[in-house]
Amino acid sequence: MDEESERERIIQAATRMFAELGFDGTSGSMIAAAAGVDTAAVMDLAGGTLALYHTVMERAHLAELAMLEEASASLPSSAQGVHDLADTYLDFHLAHPHIARLWLHRWSGDAAGSADLELSYERPLTNMVADATRPLLPPDVDVDYMLWTLVWAMTGFVTYGVPTHGGRPTTWRDIAPLPDGCRSNLNPETVERFRSHLHTLIGRVLRDPGPPSAATS
Repeated sequence: MDEESERERIIQAATRMFAELGFDGTSGSMIAAAAGVDTAAVMDLAGGTLALYHTVMERAHLAELAMLEEASASLPSSAQGVHDLADTYLDFHLAHPHIARLWLHRWSGDAAGSADLELSYERPLTNMVADATRPLLPPDVDVDYMLWTLVWAMTGFVTYGVPTHGGRPTTWRDIAPLPDGCRSNLNPETVERFRSHLHTLIGRVLRDPGPPSAATS
């Protein structure tokens, strides 16, 4: 295996580990074991755990940025645009649940020494989407809090699922590990119920009569 392929395998292993355990709960030896390399390779090929963390977070940001730029550029100039954006955002995070988990760890105080990432990554995305959606919302709606409400709801759904599982409370450790390919474990019925709720919530804010008749999945 050439060095670039081995480096990529280390980055993929680190992505899974940081998403599951956070930066503070992950060591270089754990990443090495998950990648099937020796510990020295983590430093030699990837620069160590901190450099790996910044690589993982940058990739997560760039993937989300590309999705939001494309979605914002094609939004219908109507209330439907907000519904469409919510669908796109939800589908993206269902396909990439590790990104929501990475940010949830940060919101819990993980990797406190890299606090600048919020200013570099999170806030610019919020500003971009706010600028795109502000003309579509009633003037009395706080656009920032509207977007944060949707982000918080979707992050909780993608990371925790529904509040109960099997008739008992669900905790962080009850959630299954990220599956191969990093796609969500949530079943289609649960996803569509949540999607319908999102559209109802958006419709109430927009003062629509209700959600679209058919949400895309």
